Amino acid sequence: MIILQVIAVAVMFGFVMFIHELGHFLIAKKMKVKVLDFSLGFGPEIIGLTKGDTRYSIRPILFGAFVNMAGDDLDKATGNEDEFLSQAWYKKFLIVLAGPVMNYISAFILFFMIIIFWGVQYQRPVVKYVEKNMPAYSAGMLSGDEITAVNGQIIKDARIISKVVKESADKKITLAIKRGAEFLDIDIVPVMDKKLKQSRIGIIYDIAAQPITVKVGFKEALSETLKNIWYWTVTPLKYLYSKVILMEAPSEMSGPIGIMQAAFVTAKYGFKIFLNFIAIVSVALGFFNLLPIPLVDGGHMFFFLMEGITKKRLNKKFMQFANSLGFAFLITIAVYATYRDIVRTTSGFWKQTEQVK
Repeated sequence: MIILQVIAVAVMFGFVMFIHELGHFLIAKKMKVKVLDFSLGFGPEIIGLTKGDTRYSIRPILFGAFVNMAGDDLDKATGNEDEFLSQAWYKKFLIVLAGPVMNYISAFILFFMIIIFWGVQYQRPVVKYVEKNMPAYSAGMLSGDEITAVNGQIIKDARIISKVVKESADKKITLAIKRGAEFLDIDIVPVMDKKLKQSRIGIIYDIAAQPITVKVGFKEALSETLKNIWYWTVTPLKYLYSKVILMEAPSEMSGPIGIMQAAFVTAKYGFKIFLNFIAIVSVALGFFNLLPIPLVDGGHMFFFLMEGITKKRLNKKFMQFANSLGFAFLITIAVYATYRDIVRTTSGFWKQTEQVK
C-alpha cells in the first residue's frame, strides 16, 4: 500500500511537470526552435529515441520532466537562427508562456472530468488551524472541528461560510460544530480586520478533507470548473496579500515535502480526491510560474516583454544579475517552506489530518 502511495506521489509530480514542459516543447517546435532533449524524469536515461534533432527519453526519477532547447543558456548561445535566445521577443514569450498555460488547461480538464463523472466537489468545512487571540480561538474551536451549519442553515461548502463571516462584522453568528461523535453550537462574533478590510474569525480550512459531491449537468459542470480554476488561482493571492498587510510570515506555505505529504495523504482516500489534488497542484504550478520572479517563467516573460517594448536585447550582465537575485529568492522560499513542512511533520499535523477524515 505504501509503495502504491509513493508511486502516486511520483505520478502527481511527474504529470504536472510533464504537462508544463510539454507546453514549452510544443510551442518551441511550432516556432522552429531546435529542441535537443525532451525527457520524463531525471537521472540516467532508461530508454530513449532520437527523432530529428530531439532525443526523447524516460529517466528513473519520475518527479519531474525537462526540455532542453538549443541556445536557451546565455553562456552557451551561439546566435544560430534556430536557437531559443535568437528568436523574436514574442516567440520567446509564447514559448515560455505555454508551460503555465498547459498547467491551467490540464487542471481544467481534470476538474471538468471529476465534475462530470462524480459531481461538483464542495470543500468540506473542516478546520485545520485556529489562529490564537481570534474569535474562533476564544469560542473554543479546535483543529478537526467540522462546521455543519451557520445560523441554523445547513452548509456543505467552506466558501459559503467564509462569505457569511465576511458579511457579519460585529454580529453574532452561530456555528453548528461536529467534533468527533459530539455535536455542539458555538456563538462567534467576527471582528473587522482594519488592515484586510474584512471581518474574520481566524480559521483555516483543511483542503485535504474529503469533499462533498453533488451531481450537475454539462453547463453547470463548465461553470463550476471555471469557478474552481478561479478559486485556486485567487486564494493564494488573497492569502499572500493578507500576510503582507498583516506583516506576518506565511506559516501555511508548503514546499516539496509538504506537497508530497499532502499527495501521500490524498492518495489514500481514492482516485477522485487524488485527481482533484493533482488539478489543484497543476493550477498552483501554473500560477507560480506566471509570477514575475527572475529564473521562473514569469520572470523570463517579463524580460522578453521589456525587450519588445524597448526594441533592445537585454544586457547579458543584467540578466545574470537578475537571475542570481531570483535564485537567491527561490532558495530562501524553498528553505522557509521546507522548515514549515518539517514543523508540521514534527507537530503531528499529518496524523491529525488523517484522523479528521
